[in-house]
Amino acid sequence: MKKQKYTDPVYLILFSREMQLERIRLAFSHGFGLPAPMDGNSVKLDNANCNVELVILLSSMGPEEKEFIQKQKNMACGFFTQIEGGNPDIKVNLFHYLRQASAFVLLAITPKHAKVQLSEESNHVAGAILKAMQEIDGVFIDEQGSVARNKDNKIILAEDGTSELESYFPFVLEEHPSLLEDCTPRQKMRRYENMRYLFDRGIYVCELPVNEDDEQISLREKSEVVRRMLGLLVISLYSEAMLNPEDLMSVPEARAFVKQVMADHDIERPEEILTPEELAYFYDDQPAEKTQIDYSWHYEHLYLLEWVLGLTEWEDPTEICDVRLVVRSLKSFGSVEEICEKTTMRAKKEILDKADLLYRMDWAAVDARIHHMTGPAHLDHGVVQARHKTLNWMIRFEDDDWDDVDTPT
Repeated sequence: MKKQKYTDPVYLILFSREMQLERIRLAFSHGFGLPAPMDGNSVKLDNANCNVELVILLSSMGPEEKEFIQKQKNMACGFFTQIEGGNPDIKVNLFHYLRQASAFVLLAITPKHAKVQLSEESNHVAGAILKAMQEIDGVFIDEQGSVARNKDNKIILAEDGTSELESYFPFVLEEHPSLLEDCTPRQKMRRYENMRYLFDRGIYVCELPVNEDDEQISLREKSEVVRRMLGLLVISLYSEAMLNPEDLMSVPEARAFVKQVMADHDIERPEEILTPEELAYFYDDQPAEKTQIDYSWHYEHLYLLEWVLGLTEWEDPTEICDVRLVVRSLKSFGSVEEICEKTTMRAKKEILDKADLLYRMDWAAVDARIHHMTGPAHLDHGVVQARHKTLNWMIRFEDDDWDDVDTPT
């Protein structure tokens, strides 16, 4: 513990998801070795050396308590998420735990005279907290708010980024959440299998609405998928030709280059395969570099549609796709008709399963990003978002055209 002046109280904090006051009270009575459960939500312990005051607050006690607990959670989340370095997955999962906490327990240790060794007293109280944590779920904050510990007294995360844990995932998958009461067995199974997949990889995702049942969703026609795939190939190559240091083609040169690619696939005009926004970019004689970079990401959309047609295998969105492989996969085809004839679209269930999985991955990525964190589990946020859009288009989410497809999380 950090050294304190004898006049300064030491504060120890516990955040918990436990919602029953009685259980918390009993846990602390056992932790302190008290002969009987404490009454109310506060207690004062007095000995020859110091005073210890314990206060338990629950969000359910009222609006003031709820607001106070929320402020404490915000401060703790802000502190730990801004720590530099450390395991990003531990950081993001600690953040999720703290955000879910419904109970806040404060223990204040105040010395009675200058000779009191506060470190010894606070260690004694910390031991009582750890004993209580064997009975209730919790995260113990000590070292003046700079260290988070689990019930085994292991450091989850410290202000220098260190941790005594290889991983931290304090979440249990609920099999039958009330949110799904009106869903079909297929919807429930899809949600469960994808949540299990994510939890097994240490990716926390809150409960989200599920997509419509299989019978309510119609996929894009195969010929539409193929034309969209060729459009993505062309617009991605066009952008890369102008950005690649080895090429650095001018706009006219890049257009001529991709027009040959179109001819190789029996496409006469770009209007046959490009969307209105893509056409505006294609015919812009002075496209902004940012726009070029944005369109170079369309290789990720292309990869997903190639997966839909069985031309590539699924890989989790932890890094950008193999661009050369993605481009090479289409070189042997000479027309839309040939691609349609020689490929087989994946089963509807498989496509819907992956659409739901990407939706959940995107929630995890967006939530981490807005709180200035990376991950979790090495998810690449840009790749996740691109693939999410692709499959939302594929399953006709809100029945929007490509340029208008949304990816709400």
